Amino acid sequence: MEYLDINHPEWQRMWDELSSYRLNGGDPLCIHEGHCWEYMGSTLDHHHLRHACHPLTNKVEYMYIERAGAALRWA
Repeated sequence: MEYLDINHPEWQRMWDELSSYRLNGGDPLCIHEGHCWEYMGSTLDHHHLRHACHPLTNKVEYMYIERAGAALRWA
């Protein structure tokens, strides 16, 4: 697992994609009861994010966002 710096070229794309999911309704943070989406790290293929208490579901949610170029490595 690696941790991307906020200056990494994939950083903004990752958060933009997270906000585009229906669960998040355009909000990349989804602040609720003092919790928001947390970046947990990245593997070769995915970025891992966690929300401890999502405002829509009131439960822990996880998102795995495919890294740029990951699909090409499978081809």
